[in-house]
Amino acid sequence: MNRRGVMAIPFLGALFGLAGCGKSETANVRFRVICTVEVNGRKVEGTTVMEVHYTMVTSSLTGMGASSRHIGEALILDLPGRGTVYMLPYKHNGHGLDQVFPQGIITSIGIDKGIGAINVEDYAKLRAAKGRMRFTVDGKAELKLPAFVAFRNEKDPKTIYEIDPLQFGRFFPGVKFINLEIEFTDAPLTRELLKRLPWLEAPTGTQVFPRDPNGQMRPARDLPISYKINRSNFFGLGN
Repeated sequence: MNRRGVMAIPFLGALFGLAGCGKSETANVRFRVICTVEVNGRKVEGTTVMEVHYTMVTSSLTGMGASSRHIGEALILDLPGRGTVYMLPYKHNGHGLDQVFPQGIITSIGIDKGIGAINVEDYAKLRAAKGRMRFTVDGKAELKLPAFVAFRNEKDPKTIYEIDPLQFGRFFPGVKFINLEIEFTDAPLTRELLKRLPWLEAPTGTQVFPRDPNGQMRPARDLPISYKINRSNFFGLGN
């Protein structure tokens, strides 16, 4: 399955047709995502290494422009004696799924701007980012967490369901969410997900998640995540 792609900043999506001859600033940021929970009082971590490529055009016909490309896969969180939870590279906005890490990396290192507004100094800060820190988006670490999902049967993707990480105990007794952190690294990108969920490589066009029959339309807000999610939501758009 080909998952290559580029995420354009929504209000700048048409810009790059005008910006081809501009001077570019770039930053390739590799980071480990660390999700920490407690299982019966004992801390358990799940991790995955991802990367975001940022590009800014500093001299275009309109004077600004940016894009980001996220590479990575869902974090696998094994809960001893409980099962497995998967943290997607997306957040659930109630109507669908939006990428969370390209903007979240910027916010987490203290840049209070959207991707399209960061400047040369901000790109230098992205390239120099080091250390381990709390992951936040728009300054609201607990309100903008990525989506967490699990399966009643991992061999059957239609058994997927969403988990509220702030109420882990409702789904997995004795489990409590602690925090989500990022740590900048040069470690290899994680490539483990397809070993755990091989149906993610089903032939293109194969519908593995449930969908309403043709002609039956429900508002997106009324649909469970299983009716909104696609296999690509387990990966960054740049994979």
